Amino acid sequence: MPELDALARSAAVVVAAADRDTLIVTGPDRLSWLEGLVTCELKSLAPGSGTWGLVLNRQGKIQSVVWVVAAADRLWLSFAPGTGAAMEAELGRMLIMEDAELSAPEQPHTWLSLHGPEAVARAAAWAAQAGGASAGIDFTGLGGAALVVPREREALVRAGSDGLWLDRAQWQTLRLERGLPEFGVDFDGGDRPHEAALDRRAVSWSKGCYLGQEVVCMQDMRGKVKRSVRVLRVDAPAAAPLAGGKIVSVANGKEAGEVTSTAFSARAGSWLVMAPLQLDAIEGGLRYEGEAGSHAARVSEAL
Repeated sequence: MPELDALARSAAVVVAAADRDTLIVTGPDRLSWLEGLVTCELKSLAPGSGTWGLVLNRQGKIQSVVWVVAAADRLWLSFAPGTGAAMEAELGRMLIMEDAELSAPEQPHTWLSLHGPEAVARAAAWAAQAGGASAGIDFTGLGGAALVVPREREALVRAGSDGLWLDRAQWQTLRLERGLPEFGVDFDGGDRPHEAALDRRAVSWSKGCYLGQEVVCMQDMRGKVKRSVRVLRVDAPAAAPLAGGKIVSVANGKEAGEVTSTAFSARAGSWLVMAPLQLDAIEGGLRYEGEAGSHAARVSEAL
């Protein structure tokens, strides 16, 4: 995606997130109540601003990824696909004495993520045009925004953003280049933030208490993370049918991880694969083993 790749770093690209689930929080205690249930900091969130984080259980395991967009009278919440019903039940159970209300929107809404230095301005313009809400949220480190609009008005956004949309394969390339794992693909409800490599991206280390915080803090202080998601460069030809496969330790031949996502990156000049890895295997060298054969692999920094 040479042109779109450049746009993500010079302007903005758009990714459809129509399968994400939507909830709304209203009431004067909405920020203080939700602050204690998510890993991101909300206390100073003003209308038009946003953030993203994780919802954990008491064992510190990830139940969903949440995007938060603040409007004048509500918080728009976007959850990882397939987790909305569970989040409505679990978060609703935590509403006791607070003056806040959690509900689904009256009509279906669609979420979009934008990536690039012009993302915030473009999202705000489209939100105003389509009667939605937006906020700056930098998912990839390139600049970014989240946009939510009534589903019936999504066409207005598409009409004004022709040529900026990434398809699923293009988005996978960009997120692997930027080291961004996806819930339900690269990590799941059995993982904690450190194991999903989100401990420094989706967790605030300066906020007050939240559900699961004690476990996460103990894991961080002890520094005993044995397994975590990593992106690897694989020295395989561009035409190789690279998909799935295992990551193997060169030192002892044992499996060190299973590949969860793959994409060929022109920017890297190689295949990129994402895998939850046994971290002690990295030092001895790694190889990809799969249908495309055996190829050297090494940890990749963000591109």
